[in-house]
Amino acid sequence: MDFDSTNKKILNFHHPTDFIQSIPSLITSLRLAILPHLVFAINHGFTLVSYSLFLFAMSTDLIDGKIARKLGVTSKFGSYFDSTVDFMFIILLFGVFANLGLYSNWLLAIMVLMYLQFIITNIFVKKTTFDPIGKYYGSILYAGIGLTLLFPEQLTYTIVTFGIINSTLASIISRYYFLFSKKQEGNLFNYD
Repeated sequence: MDFDSTNKKILNFHHPTDFIQSIPSLITSLRLAILPHLVFAINHGFTLVSYSLFLFAMSTDLIDGKIARKLGVTSKFGSYFDSTVDFMFIILLFGVFANLGLYSNWLLAIMVLMYLQFIITNIFVKKTTFDPIGKYYGSILYAGIGLTLLFPEQLTYTIVTFGIINSTLASIISRYYFLFSKKQEGNLFNYD
C-alpha cells in the first residue's frame, strides 16, 4: 500500500472499513491535538493539567500500535506517522524545557540527529533496521519528560541528561553494529 492510497483512506470514510482502518492513525493524531494544550499547561505552571495531558498522550502511544495489530491494519505509513508524531511530541516538549532553562539546546540537537539517522538508515536499508536499544529510545525520552514533570529539580535534569546521552550512544553502537554485521552477510543496502 503506497502513501497516497493510505492517505486517502485516512481522510475518506465512504465505507465502514475505511473508518476502522483509520482508527490507529486517529489515535496517534490525538497526541498532536494534545500537544499545544500540554505546552500551554507547562508554560503556565498548571501541574495537574500537565500530568493529565501527558498521561493521556502516553496512553495513546501505548495503544495505537496494539489496536492496529488487533484490527489487522498495520502499515508502513502508520509506523512512520507514529514515529514522526513521537518525534514532534518529544522535541517540542524538550524544547519547552530548554526554553525554561531546564535542559541545554545541544540535547535537542542530539534528539534531532538521532531521528535523522533513523530515517536515513531506513531509507538506505532494504528493511527496517532492528535496533534492540533504539526500539526503546523513544520510551526513554518519554520517561525523561515524565520525570521532568514529576520531579522538577536539578538532580532530575542531570539524571535525565545522562540517561539520554548514554542511551543515545548505546543506540548508535547497537544500530551500526547490526548494520555492519548484516552488510557482511550481503545484500542489506538498498541502492535503487
